[in-house]
Amino acid sequence: MRRLFLFWGLPGLLCAQLPVIYSHGVTNAGSYTAAGLPTGSIALGSIFTIFGTNLGPTTGVQVSSFPLGTTFNGVSIKVIQGTTTVNAIPLYVGQNSVNAIMPSNTPLGLVSLRLTYNGLQSNPIPVRIVNDSPGIFTFTGTGMGPAAALIPVTGGLANNSTAYTAKPGQVLTLYLTGLGPITTADNVAPPSGNLPTVVEVFVGGQSASVEYSGRSSNAGLDQINFVVPPSSPSGCWVPLYVRTSRVNISNFTTLSIGAKNGAPCSEPDNPLAKVFVSGGKLAQLTVARFSVLEDVGMVNFVEVASDVFGIGMSLEKGGPFAYAPFLSLPPAGTCTVFTTGSDFFSSGSLPVNSTSVRTLDAGNPFMLDSSTGNLAMTATNPALAAGYLGSFAPYLSGLPNQLVINPGSYTIKAPGGADVNAFSAPFNIPPPFTWSNRSQTTIVNRTQALSVAWTNAAPETSMAVIGVSTDLPANASAIFYCVAPAGASSFSVPVDVLSVLPATHGDPLKSKSVIFVGNSPPSNATLVQIPGIDAALAEPTLIYGKTVVFQ
Repeated sequence: MRRLFLFWGLPGLLCAQLPVIYSHGVTNAGSYTAAGLPTGSIALGSIFTIFGTNLGPTTGVQVSSFPLGTTFNGVSIKVIQGTTTVNAIPLYVGQNSVNAIMPSNTPLGLVSLRLTYNGLQSNPIPVRIVNDSPGIFTFTGTGMGPAAALIPVTGGLANNSTAYTAKPGQVLTLYLTGLGPITTADNVAPPSGNLPTVVEVFVGGQSASVEYSGRSSNAGLDQINFVVPPSSPSGCWVPLYVRTSRVNISNFTTLSIGAKNGAPCSEPDNPLAKVFVSGGKLAQLTVARFSVLEDVGMVNFVEVASDVFGIGMSLEKGGPFAYAPFLSLPPAGTCTVFTTGSDFFSSGSLPVNSTSVRTLDAGNPFMLDSSTGNLAMTATNPALAAGYLGSFAPYLSGLPNQLVINPGSYTIKAPGGADVNAFSAPFNIPPPFTWSNRSQTTIVNRTQALSVAWTNAAPETSMAVIGVSTDLPANASAIFYCVAPAGASSFSVPVDVLSVLPATHGDPLKSKSVIFVGNSPPSNATLVQIPGIDAALAEPTLIYGKTVVFQ
């Protein structure tokens, strides 16, 4: 009987220790772009990351000398296509992640990757191998935010950051991976010299002059030396991306650029930025209407609208690499892109590091007062301090269809709590603008620039054009965020930006694809005074949406 129990228990014991690679769990080590997105392939000679469980030792270990082996601390990785097998080269091994180099002689196309740890094999995982696919490393370690870019200073190099800006005309060094294969072995110190892959760098949408594009002194790690374009926009979070072979787009990262080398960055149009970067107490009090025209995959079109609120009050830790996607906005006239390995429409979140020390308690519920009455702002998700104020969804019978946000004067009132005393924040909601070519925006060809136009926007308002596309089978999303200059009546979304989004599936149940147009914070925002808060904005927002097909 004892032997029988041991026999029954042995499979469970082995399964508990088997290494498991997550679905879509192999990504570029710089960008972390989800495998289901157009830029989610793994390049020859590049560093890639495997995510999973029981992949390696509990305490992570990094290689320290050449030559590199194909087995490290009990971890080995085989890449198989038909009868061809190559061994990837581990660089770092840990329990939940492994970094390795994809050999330059790996077959192109779809391969099967399998990891072995201490003699136990993982599940096989499909990976698409391409010649080149750039991924920029970031100081946040998330593939978003401040790029791993260095500025020459007396005696060496300094990190580009919000505290130490670059200036136009300066040569920067950028670290990334995925520029393509080398002709020598990948497990020894790589040769210097430009790789044959065509490499372009774009700063704030402008082409930069490239002086070097090849391996660094580290295996698999690439380096680009480029000149910051003379007419680059300034700001704390100027978009930076790389394009290889004229078509392959990297992750979108940021540079801090100023008029003077080494000076802190400046964001004069964003009152929250200074406190966010230096650290302090912030408050964002948002009241918004989302009105989406849904006509893709439906027999009849329908307009669905929601009035929502969001209360963000936090103590921010700041720092030279502080970055939050929808607060660290690109300069007017430029675009940035975010990606995530999830359905963004459902999660509403991106894989970035938290910038907050903690949230601040100002009591609950907040009240929204207007000339037509008072409304309790009761959070449906207390963790996010957000919720619905009203809605209009005509196909949902039995539910109240009533919108409450209209042009006029409003006041948000907080009862006071453990961190913030009671306060009132007055603001105005302006008359609505018109998205003039909304009904014509249905088929979006990603090989052509997308033109969006509007009328009746307030002259001082900067408008945002936002696109979201989710590939549901791949469980991956890409989002672009473009800011038009104040007073503009149209914006053209570049092809490079559109190309990062996944194409819409023919089956409407497999995709979610929407274009949004609205005022971009802090446009229309009111700077309000809250005792004990370093910077606070009341932000009324109107956003129109339209379901589309990304081709």
